[in-house]
Amino acid sequence: MAIIGFVLILVNAIGYILKTNSTPSVIFILGIIFLVIGMMSIRKSER
Repeated sequence: MAIIGFVLILVNAIGYILKTNSTPSVIFILGIIFLVIGMMSIRKSER
């Protein structure tokens, strides 16, 4: 999930840099949520 979140944030950042604005900000929010959930699951599995 962390990788999916990172990819969603990356896609949104590339769209912002190229000024295409084809990706909505919802993708950015979903990316952050997936990244946080993925990082929490990685921390739990390390214990």
